[in-house]
Parts: sequence; structure tokens; C-alpha cells
Amino acid sequence: MKKSILILIGIVIMSCNENSETIEPNVIEVTTFKYKASVNAKDFWKEDAKIQEIYTSKQPGYITRESGYSIESNEVVIVVRWETMGDAEASMKKFMGDTSVAKFVEMIDGPTMKMNRYDIK
Repeated sequence: MKKSILILIGIVIMSCNENSETIEPNVIEVTTFKYKASVNAKDFWKEDAKIQEIYTSKQPGYITRESGYSIESNEVVIVVRWETMGDAEASMKKFMGDTSVAKFVEMIDGPTMKMNRYDIK
């Protein structure tokens, strides 16, 4: 009886580790910046949430988006996961000229903005 239970538990544990889906490599885009001193923090975070809803999540190749704030460096970080490098590049090219995100872009202190993209291996 004990042996049967142990075998059953082993089978259950092993089946939890099976993954029938193929995981494709994708891209992580990390952007950091400060928002302008004249910008109200609450207004900024409302716009940030709006960007997620009306722009980023609608782009081809979009997977996820997260944003955060560092009190120590007074910087915002935005991490977006894309299916391909091309998707990430196309989204950013469109973003900078898209009128739907103009208010958000205006809040960013441009010279502080840094962006890096990383291929996931």
C-alpha cells in the first residue's frame, strides 16, 4: 500500500514537470527615465496606466508590461516583453510620434531616458 502511494506521488510530481509547449525566445525591453520636476506623480501614474491600456498592449508582439519607481534614484523603470526584436523596435518608432501617448511623452525628462533590449536565451 505504501509503495503504491509513493509510486502514485512520483508519477504526479513527474507529470507536473512536463511541458508540451515549446517556449520561444523573446525580447525584454528595459527603459529608465525621470519624469519632469513639474509633473505631479499621481498624474504621471494615471498616464502610465493609460499607456498600458490604450497603446502598449495593442501593439503586435506585445507580451507583458510592468512599471515601477525607485525612490533612491528618482527613476521610473518600464519593462516590456516582446515576441521579437522587430516588434519592440516597431512599437518604439510608432510610440514617439503617436498622438495618443503625447501627454505621457511630454512628462518624461528626455535626457534621462535610457533604453536597452535583451534577447532571452
